[in-house]
Amino acid sequence: MICSLMLDPDDSLDFPGSTATALGRPLAAYPFIAARATAQIGRHYVVTGTLPVKSVALQNGAVIIDPPPASDSGSMHKKDMLVHGYRALRQDLKGDEGKLELVCLFLANAPTVTPELLNEGLEAMASRPDLDSAVSVSPHNRMNPYSARRESADGLLEPYVPQPAPQGKLPEAWFPDWGVQFLRPRALDAMDGAGPMPWLGRKVLPLKQWGCAPVDFQWQIPGLEYWLKKQGFSDLTPSLELQPKPQPQLAPREGRR
Repeated sequence: MICSLMLDPDDSLDFPGSTATALGRPLAAYPFIAARATAQIGRHYVVTGTLPVKSVALQNGAVIIDPPPASDSGSMHKKDMLVHGYRALRQDLKGDEGKLELVCLFLANAPTVTPELLNEGLEAMASRPDLDSAVSVSPHNRMNPYSARRESADGLLEPYVPQPAPQGKLPEAWFPDWGVQFLRPRALDAMDGAGPMPWLGRKVLPLKQWGCAPVDFQWQIPGLEYWLKKQGFSDLTPSLELQPKPQPQLAPREGRR
C-alpha cells in the first residue's frame, strides 16, 4: 500500500503559508489534486492543527492526526511532526492486510507538485528497490554553497563551505523543494541519513523540476501563481466587476413637461 502523509508545520513567523490561497485554492489542496490524478495512493493522512488545512483534508477523505506538542521554543520541527505522523499512520494500518510500501510526504504550504512528478517518483521507487527515497528538487544556482559566505567569530565573511571551490564551472546546486518526498518505511524506521533530513536514507534519487520552495513569505505567492498557471491551473479567484456609479437625479426644470 502507498500512503500520503501531509505535514502542516506552520513554522513561518512572517506568513502562515498553510492557511494561504493561490489562484483561489488553498495551498494544501494542490498536492491532493496531483495525488488523485495518479490513482496509486491508497490512503491520505494529514498532521495539522489549523482549520483551513483540516477542511482540505476532510474534503479529500484524509485522516486527520493532531500535531505533537510544540517544543519549549514554541516551534514545531518537521522531523518531530514526521515521526509523530508516521507512528500514527502505522498504528492506523495495524492489522491491515496491505503492506506499507511507500510514504509520499507532502507539506501543506508546498504546492509545487504535479501528477507527472508523482508518477515519475512512483515508477522509480517501484523499479529500483535499492533506493531509500526520491525527492523533488529545484535548481538554485544563485544559492550555490560554494558562493555562500558566513560570518566568522571576528565579524568578517568567510566561505561557508570550507574546502576550495572546484576549478571551472561550479556544480549545479539542487535544493529539496518539499513538493514531494517518496520514503521507504525502512528509511523512516532507521533515520540514518545524513544532513538535516535523516529520513531520506542514503540512496536518494532527485526528481528534477523548477519552482519555488515552501511558501513562507507573502511575496512568494505571485511566483507560485505563475508556476501554477504554467501547469494549466485556472484562476478561481472571484473577480470584482466594476459597477456603474449611480447618477445624480436632476431636478426638473421649470416649464419642462
